[in-house]
Amino acid sequence: MPSAFLFAGPPSLWFPIFFPAFFLSVWFLVAFIISRVGGWSALADYYRSQQPFMGTMFRFQGAQFRFGTNYNGCLNFGAGAEGLYLVPFVFFRAFHPPLMIPWNEIGARPVKLWFFFSFVELRAQKVPFVPIRIPKSLAEKLAGASAGRLSYNAAIAIAKF
Repeated sequence: MPSAFLFAGPPSLWFPIFFPAFFLSVWFLVAFIISRVGGWSALADYYRSQQPFMGTMFRFQGAQFRFGTNYNGCLNFGAGAEGLYLVPFVFFRAFHPPLMIPWNEIGARPVKLWFFFSFVELRAQKVPFVPIRIPKSLAEKLAGASAGRLSYNAAIAIAKF
């Protein structure tokens, strides 16, 4: 009987109470799934950043992770003396802690997707099964800000799905 009492009356009475809880539950569930499927959580197991970032930051960038998981315009990339820094915009940080991948543990190679789009694929040494594909323009900015620690002068490979 108590549950029937909660939903008695027009939706305008109970909707403001239950919708925010429902929305936040779905938001956190989706963030958790994206973190697991895309590989962010695997990267965080080894490269979680505990320190504040010091270096050049490139805000509102995009990247594609494992299984086509896209982070379009919601990532901040940083190039510092220690390595590559990645952190999502504040609203997307659930299950996505900041990452700091040391330069000496990053492999980079240029790839073309669908023969049209040029990307650079980054792979961390300890988690090689999680690609991070970034636009070539962002890779050039990161390479410049890394003082030569990031390079991708290999032959262009065609990415296969």
